[in-house]
Amino acid sequence: MAYLGSIMRGSTGGFQPAPRHDPVLAELLREAIVGPASFHEMAAMVRYAESRGMGAIRFRFDDDVALTDPAHPLHIAFLETLRDPALASDFADLGEIAPWRARALACRLPSDMLGARPSRKAIRAAIQAQGTSWEVRVALCVAARIRFGGDAEWFGREAQVLYEMGLFPQARARLAASVARGGEAIAIG
Repeated sequence: MAYLGSIMRGSTGGFQPAPRHDPVLAELLREAIVGPASFHEMAAMVRYAESRGMGAIRFRFDDDVALTDPAHPLHIAFLETLRDPALASDFADLGEIAPWRARALACRLPSDMLGARPSRKAIRAAIQAQGTSWEVRVALCVAARIRFGGDAEWFGREAQVLYEMGLFPQARARLAASVARGGEAIAIG
């Protein structure tokens, strides 16, 4: 999943959609492994498969199900990600991840503390608040992406936090996503 962007981009960096019923791409997207480096792409994959009529994507955890451990630094962000409405689509076969989506919908997460319909300004202020943990800041960036779409701002903010956490591959991926959406190619750190 981490390379979905490279599959969909042409050599000039412009979006190159696959043919509507591309059997090779459909087979590649038939099963997706979810781990710390890729969980944030689940909803985008479902939306893409749905837009191309490719059928359901079956998600499963990688061999190391670290994201399910509440002590994992990305656990809260993983739960926020599972709240994305796209994951309720018929194009998402969550399998063993389904109980985690149910838990994410039932439990109280950082985004809930901002009210039912937080503004961009409220989320931005919560992310920047003094004393907010890295884990909560990343989760709030995820919630902002779900609420407001994939704006470059939220990917950029998330990249900075992930860098501060020492999760460099994830930080680079979020920075690349920010740049792809028109964000500034900045040095993080």
